[in-house]
Amino acid sequence: MIGKITDGQWEVLERLAEAERAAETVRQCWIPVGGAVDGHAVRALVWAGLADSAPAEEALLPGAPRPADTRAARISRDGLDALAWRHARTHTAPPSPAWAAKAADPAWREIALQPAEMLLLRRYAHLLPDLAGAPAPAETLWEALTEAHFDRDANRWRLQLDDTGLAGLAHAVHLEALVGGVTHRNRLRRAYDLGHPHPIPAACAADASVGAVSLE
Repeated sequence: MIGKITDGQWEVLERLAEAERAAETVRQCWIPVGGAVDGHAVRALVWAGLADSAPAEEALLPGAPRPADTRAARISRDGLDALAWRHARTHTAPPSPAWAAKAADPAWREIALQPAEMLLLRRYAHLLPDLAGAPAPAETLWEALTEAHFDRDANRWRLQLDDTGLAGLAHAVHLEALVGGVTHRNRLRRAYDLGHPHPIPAACAADASVGAVSLE
């Protein structure tokens, strides 16, 4: 079983990726093993399928510098995919132009969701066609979910929601509170004053007060 790649092995894989990006020919993708390209790290990467290794005299261009009896290495397609995945996990993606435009529009409000809350909202968006009392159309929430970006420093998903989208989010955490737990509903109520129904129409509030039954 392949274990987690170490920091030193990632550094070597980054060097192999740099050679791949700079190469003009296939043979220039290969670099000698040794020095900064640690042989132990290369062997681990080859074992994990993230790099390829070959005798230096077969892989390198004629006249390329190489220590005696050494090997050459290059990154594999799986290695490039692994680096792309690692970069996506460890770097914050910039907001999209649509997200940035809404951030400057007072009709939209920025909401920062915990990863678990983001999953909850995605589940809710999938269920919207089957929810009779949903206050937000599916398109509204899917647009917000598509444009959302992840702030890795804060460990939060940042969305831009209008009043309809906020009502959908409040409905989602309300349903979760009924069948799961109240943690998300309570946090969003404290942080953003969200509640279901949100906002409570004035007419409904008046009707509720008229229809209330006194227990005295």
